[in-house]
Amino acid sequence: MFRSSTVKKKDEDPAHALNAALRLLTRREYSILELYTKLYQRYTKEAVKDAIKKCIDNNWQSEERYMEMLFNHLKNQCYGPRKVVMEATKKGVKAQFYQQYLDETDWIEIALTFLNKKIPNDLELTFENKQKYLASLARRGFSTSDCLEAMERYESARFLSS
Repeated sequence: MFRSSTVKKKDEDPAHALNAALRLLTRREYSILELYTKLYQRYTKEAVKDAIKKCIDNNWQSEERYMEMLFNHLKNQCYGPRKVVMEATKKGVKAQFYQQYLDETDWIEIALTFLNKKIPNDLELTFENKQKYLASLARRGFSTSDCLEAMERYESARFLSS
C-alpha cells in the first residue's frame, strides 16, 4: 500500500560530474554557483568540486564570459545598474567581474531607449504620466538622477521633433 521511500545515493564519480558539467556548459554559460547548484543535486560535493575545478582550469567555465552574457541580456532588456548588481550577486558573481560593465555603460542612454520604446508618441506628458514612467525606470534598477536625466532628454528630443 505504501511505497518505501528510497533516497537516491549521489554519484561519487568526478568523471560523471564533469560530463554533466560539460553537457550544461555546451548549452549556455553558467556561473560557478549555478553550476555547483545544478551538479550537487546528483553528485557528491567532492565530485562536483573536482568537476568545476577542471572546467575552470580548461577555461570551459568562465565568470567573465558568464557576466558578459548576463550583462548583455539585461542591457538589451533595458535594465539599470542596480538590477545588474542584484542579478549578478544572486548568481554568485563577484563584483570584480561586473564593475567594469557598470563603469563603461551609458545608463542614461539605456533609460532613454526604454522611454522611447514605452511612451506612445501621441501621449501627452502630464505630471502623472511622467511620474508613472519615472517609477517604471526606478523599478528597472536606474538611479533617480539617471531617471530624471533620461526623462529630460526624452522631453527635449520630443519637443525638437514636433
